[in-house]
This record gives sequence, structure tokens and C-alpha cells, in this order.
Amino acid sequence: MSSIPPDPVLARAELRAFNRTVTERIGVLEDQYLDRGRSLALDRLLWEIGTGGAEVRELRERLGLDSGYLSRMLRALEQEGLIVTAASADDSRVRRAEVTDAGRAEISILDRLSDDLADAILDPLTPKQREQLLAAAATTRRLLTASAIEVSPVDPDEPAARHAIAQYYTVLAERFELGFDPATTRPAPADALRPPAGRFLVATLKGTVVGCVGVKLHADGVGEIKRLWVSAEARGMGLGRRLLTAIEDAARDAGSTVVRLDTNRTLTEAIRLYRTAGYVEIPAFNDEPYAHHWFEKQLTEPSPNSARFKSFGRVGFIGLGLMGTPMALRLLGAGIPLTAWTRSPAALAPVVDAGATAAASAEEVFAASDTVIVMLRNAAAIEAVLQGAHGTVQPFVAGRTVVNTGTIAPTESRRLADAIEAAGGTYVEAPVSGSRVPAENGTLVGLLAGPAAAIDRVRPLLEPLCSRIEVCGEIPAALTMKLSANVFLVSLLAGLAESFHFADALQMDTAVLGRILDAGQMASPLSRVKTDKLVRGDMNPQASIADVHANAELIREAAASAGIASPVIDTCAQLFAAGVQSGDGELDAVAIVRTLDALSR
Repeated sequence: MSSIPPDPVLARAELRAFNRTVTERIGVLEDQYLDRGRSLALDRLLWEIGTGGAEVRELRERLGLDSGYLSRMLRALEQEGLIVTAASADDSRVRRAEVTDAGRAEISILDRLSDDLADAILDPLTPKQREQLLAAAATTRRLLTASAIEVSPVDPDEPAARHAIAQYYTVLAERFELGFDPATTRPAPADALRPPAGRFLVATLKGTVVGCVGVKLHADGVGEIKRLWVSAEARGMGLGRRLLTAIEDAARDAGSTVVRLDTNRTLTEAIRLYRTAGYVEIPAFNDEPYAHHWFEKQLTEPSPNSARFKSFGRVGFIGLGLMGTPMALRLLGAGIPLTAWTRSPAALAPVVDAGATAAASAEEVFAASDTVIVMLRNAAAIEAVLQGAHGTVQPFVAGRTVVNTGTIAPTESRRLADAIEAAGGTYVEAPVSGSRVPAENGTLVGLLAGPAAAIDRVRPLLEPLCSRIEVCGEIPAALTMKLSANVFLVSLLAGLAESFHFADALQMDTAVLGRILDAGQMASPLSRVKTDKLVRGDMNPQASIADVHANAELIREAAASAGIASPVIDTCAQLFAAGVQSGDGELDAVAIVRTLDALSR
């Protein structure tokens, strides 16, 4: 019986206690690891470079380090004279780190001191305890390595996928009694393994491809699993079962109710995996010349959303700010894989931790996606991402659907739609009404405008984000409707802040005011959230003063263009402009009460 508690809270506590014990016992907490004047991180980096040297990009992938942090660590080792970094002799674009004579000597010292530390841990133990500790260490290392493996959907023509399939073919050629010729097996071309026809997953460990699996999705609801491979170094870590489960989930979400596969009799480990995973042997369902066994597994019925999720294909997400991050996390939580990019690498971490694939550029997002959600602050930010040096939309949007969930001027949206369509893409307006908390809770209000067929494709994509979705018509109707709603929103925020300013200036208890407002007919989910923030003096942003000011200006511009009087918004725009000018622009909109206080002095 396992001594690890099954309860998730207790399990996390047990693992954290383990981490604390290990870090203390091996000296991680000391400012100088092994008394050599450096941290453990620097010593580990020196050891990883080794006497043979290493490419900087390889070190970054192997150790999972941010490029800036790695550069600082390399400079620290260079300053000690332990390494040198220079362009590779084979490729001047590639930098390599090489140890110096002093570095080699230091590695020898570190190896000796590390052996001494290991002896110091093992010597006090009995032989039986040593055996237990070493077995536990081997198990822990294997499981930690397994947890570091990432499984992600990729295009079958990407280099990682092609490499994985080549390795798969190599294994079959070695294992099959009569060898293996890819030209004689039943075909599974790239087009059959990419959405909407199929899916392909690749497993990577520190940048190295260690496994793959694909599925061909047939019209009769059958998913045919293909190309399941696990590298020799990743075997024994449960990766085969993990890949099998992941591709079953992908097939289920795509609408499959059953999965089938064929295999060769020499692949005994695979046959054992299939049988223990719930597959049953069936008569041959194809004419695969290398197959001796055919298996099938019934899947549970797809969720109500799964069939609709097929419509938008692979999904990309650009812009991980105050609203973008919780929106991306909601989509990931709904089982929708994302390829994400934003200008700040640090902002990628939460969504990557939640399962998103990080892209190095907007172009990479489009290359990996059929539908790309854009949540950026304004039209200038969108243009900076989508346009090239000559002010035209980049050709990488061709064949993709761009879903703009941010708020820009209707005229700017119309111009953007024309430019994307001219480049061969499709543009959908999908501004969302709400702030950070509704984004986190999936209670935004989504507005849609654009081509009817495109709206039908992307509407299921908004469902995990929104409690209500309204189709407004042709572009720019959604953004025009959003600005109409924002007339009330901006006025409400200004009026609520002025109510608290008025009460506080007349020495009224604002907590009592908050209870009165929350209980009255004017109360709304938004007003209750903002009232609570005003009572507590919490100015952390959900929607910032700068954002509200930008929205007010968009309304003013649209009103002026149409010849519409907008006296309330004109006043609010001036007020929020003063808040931005005072330096409070990044605070929550209710912080405009500070501007009101300043105006009263």
C-alpha cells in the first residue's frame, strides 16, 4: 500500500516537504555550493558544458532556462575564466560555450566534492537503507523526467514530426521479422493527420523529440490511430500510455466514438499496452501488409461541445495581457489546445504551464493555427503584429481566420477587415464586454460580426469565455454595439467613483454607502465588484483608467463622425484623461476617485 496520501492537497504537501528536505540536505540553500564560491546553478551549468563544450541554444533547451538568464550565467563563468563563448566554427550564427583549462580543473574538483557529498549522505545509513535510498532516487529521477515531457499537437510536416516518424520507421525496420518498407505500408500522409482530417502529437523532453502518435479521423466516427512511437531513452516512463490517452482524447473531442489500430506481432510491448488500456482484438478492418493484430476501443460519447470544436481547427492566441491571459486559460481549461505568443516572454509562462505551446513570433502562431484570436490593446498594436514594413498585412494570414476580441474604432475595424481579406484571410469581429474577473469566470458577453460562415465556425470558440453571445451583423456592427454598451459602462464607472468621492468628502461612512448601493435597484455584478474595491481601497486593475479613457475616446470619435451629441461621454473622457495624466493610468478604473479628490482640493 502506498504511503503517499491520495488527497491532492496532502499529495502536494508531501512533495513540497520532499523538496525542502532534498534542497537542504544537498546544500542548495547555501550561497556557495560545495564551498566553491558559486551557486549550484552556475556549477550545474559548468558541468553541463563539460569538457566537450556545448551550443548555447542546446544548453537553453536542455536546462529550460530563459535566454537572458542563461546569458548572465555564461558571463559570470566567463568572468571567472572557466569558459569562453564564441561563434561556432561550422555556423557563425550559432554560439558555443567551451571550458578553459581552469574550467576543466574546476569540473574535476566539483566531481570529487560531489562524490564526497554523496558518500556523506550514504555512509550513515545501513546497507538496507542505502539500497532503499538508491532505489527511491532512481524512481524519483525517472518520474521527474517523465513529468518534464511535454505532449503537444503539431503539424505533421514540421521538422519535429518528420523526425519522429523517421525514428518510428527505423524501429519498425529493426523489429519486424522481414524488415519494413514505408512505401509498402498503408499510407498516412500529412494531410490525413492534420486538422480537420486528423491530429498529430509529438512528445519532447528538453527540446528533444521522444515520442509521437497520430489519428486519422473517418467520417463514420472512427479514429484510426497511427505512428505510436516512444524513443528508447523515454521507455519505462509511461509515455506510451500517456500518448495513447492523449490521442484518444483528441479523437473524442473531434467527434470519434471509437478508435482502432493495427500492429505487428513482434511489438509485444505495444500489444500489452493496448490490451491493458481497454482495447479488444477484432477481425482485420484493413489490408495492412505488416499487421497481425487489429484492436478497437469504444470511446465515451463526445461532449456536447466536441463536435462543434472541430469547426475552428487549430487555435492560436496573440496578446496575453490583463484580459488575454485569463481568456487563454479558459480556452485551455475547456480542452482547446493553443499556440500562443505575446511580446513579453514572461507573460507566456502561465499559459504554457497550463498546456499551451509557446511560439517565438506571430508568424509562428499563424503557421500552426487555422483560427487566431487577437486580444491587443488598440488598432496600432494589432497593425504592429499583422503588418509588414510597408504597411500591408503579412501574407501569413492567408487561409486563416483572425478573430479580434479587443476594442478598436469601427472605422479601423472595417479597414483591418479589408486588408486581411485582401491578403487571403478572413476577419471576424468578436469584442468581449467585461473585465478581468468575468474573463476568469467565463462570464464575458461576446459580440460577433462578419461573414456568416466564419461566425458559425468561431462561435463555439467563444462559448468557454462568454455567458452570452450576440450576433450583430456585418462588420463593424459588433464594435459599434460594443461602443454603445460602453457609453453606459464608462458613465457608470465615473458616476460610481463620484458617488464615493461625494460621500467621503462629506464624512459619510463609505462602507454603509456600499451596502446601500449593492442592495438597491442600481446594483449590478459590475457595480458590486467596483463598490467592493472602492470600500477596500483596492486599486489593482481589472480594467484600467487608461483602458476606459481609450474607450471613451473611441466613443467620442464615433459620435463626432456621425454627428451625435455625447455630453456625458465628453465629460467622462476629460475626467479619465486627467487620471492618465496624473500617473494613475494603469490603476483600476475606480481609482479615478483619486483624480476627483485632487480636483476638489
